[in-house]
Amino acid sequence: MPDPEAGAPGRSFVQQRARDTRQRLLAAAAELFTERGYDDTQTPDIADRAGVAVGTFYRYFSDKRQAFFELSARHLEQSYQSVVTRLTPEAFASTRTRRERRATIDQVIDILFESTAESPGLTREFLAFAMRDAELARLRDDYEERGRLAIAALIRANLPSARIPDADAAARVISVAAQDVALVTAGLRGPAPSPREAKAIRAALADMFYRYAFGDD
Repeated sequence: MPDPEAGAPGRSFVQQRARDTRQRLLAAAAELFTERGYDDTQTPDIADRAGVAVGTFYRYFSDKRQAFFELSARHLEQSYQSVVTRLTPEAFASTRTRRERRATIDQVIDILFESTAESPGLTREFLAFAMRDAELARLRDDYEERGRLAIAALIRANLPSARIPDADAAARVISVAAQDVALVTAGLRGPAPSPREAKAIRAALADMFYRYAFGDD
């Protein structure tokens, strides 16, 4: 009688191989979108860079737009998780020292900036494509809203309403400021600043957020 488990290793291998192929295609797409831009990247280019036939590409994606959309969604989710997991009420509780709270702000800003600067070319393509693709724009807006809600919840949990009466408005201002300054330091809003200038910009942003939230305590 055949072993009922005999086929399991084979199935697992095929599934892993499929996952590896799909990941190779996404990595190739990310490289090409960064190097050439979305419009100048074609499906055969992606397949060739990944070392597979064009037909293999279509086993995993309907077109290059789907690959770009998935890359964007993955990057947004990773960025969101990296930042929001550090924006906890405990990190800014009144029992924390000024230095500890400021260090948390510095860390979150560093993560946000590093995420933006990780692949500036791909980020530039994402921003441009979202201007003309309604579905991608909704994806961007959804993640921005999730971030704002997390910041607003953090404000309500740690700061008296006498200091910040409208947590939602404050969260919107903080979110927009952080994102725009991150784009500036990555060279996506005009010429990129020097490393010294970028460091000073980060420090100024963190100081502004801290003073706004906690004053001089």
